[in-house]
Amino acid sequence: MHIGRTRKRLLLAAAAGMALAAPLTAQAPKPWYKQPWNAANVKPCDRACLVRIGESYMRALETKDVGGIAFAEQVMATENTGHIKVGEGLLWRAVIEPTAFNVTVADPVQGQVAFQRVLMIDGRPALTAVRIRVERNMITEIEQLYDRAVAPEAMELLTKPRPTLLADVPASKRMSREMLTYAAESYFDALTGEDGRIAPFAKECVRHEQGYRTANNKTPGRASPTPKLPDTSTEMGKFFSRLSTMTCAEQVSSKVFTGIKRIWPHRALVVDQQKGLVATFPFFVHDGTRRKAEGEMVRPASGAGMVLNLTMMETFGIRDGEIHEVEAFPFVIVPYGTSDGWTKPDLN
Repeated sequence: MHIGRTRKRLLLAAAAGMALAAPLTAQAPKPWYKQPWNAANVKPCDRACLVRIGESYMRALETKDVGGIAFAEQVMATENTGHIKVGEGLLWRAVIEPTAFNVTVADPVQGQVAFQRVLMIDGRPALTAVRIRVERNMITEIEQLYDRAVAPEAMELLTKPRPTLLADVPASKRMSREMLTYAAESYFDALTGEDGRIAPFAKECVRHEQGYRTANNKTPGRASPTPKLPDTSTEMGKFFSRLSTMTCAEQVSSKVFTGIKRIWPHRALVVDQQKGLVATFPFFVHDGTRRKAEGEMVRPASGAGMVLNLTMMETFGIRDGEIHEVEAFPFVIVPYGTSDGWTKPDLN
């Protein structure tokens, strides 16, 4: 027993000596915001900076490599309204390839950038939207939306964006943030107010939803985002065929949107004065009923209507004080009574 204890003491002493002799493990350098104050770290993030940070995140979705991306200590992230951690969710798990369709809306005042893109996800086209908030040059919020149910009929208008959504507005014609914000918000007021005069629609305003042109068609086409054209052998089909040729304002005034109980919140407005764009992430609530509206052009359907909530990225091209383009996708349907992942559900 005495020999065993002696041997044990010798082994422990030798181990302690080795530990003292071993070099200390180098510690990872602290991030800049955990180091002593340095005024050189105070760097503004203009539009180009926001786009650069946002693009680095989008490339990371493709490469699955987050090296070089500055994330804040806490990042709130959602995908299709569900809360996730960075690195989780479909867009981080799937094989992602870019396409030529990319609308970018950047707001240096709010520190936000939003991308409306068609991506190839595991070899299939998908409609996607990603919103990123940047504070102190670090990503603090990530919102990802996607819809993989893209019919071939939709792809004609999803190969590349309309040029007007990409071009800079001449500096002399750029509108104030207030005017752009008011114009975008008025779109939702018009939908729930059943009056196209509430929003400053340009006469040539064209709305694209899920890749389909659903307003101001030169010849009868679609008035809803579906691959199937209206069946003009039915009264309803005739109505929607006629609706498809109406202007944006005329459609709203037709009372066709009375099935929407509420559009709230109109969250995270991203205002891009350089491009004349406003990106919104509205939350549509359908409770199965229709609002009463005088002068309806179509009778309410018998039984319950849609009972669901719907969110998307909806981008407005606003020039000369008028809404010229509406680009809405992806449509993400969630159960009635749930929220957008960023605000509490409200059933009132």
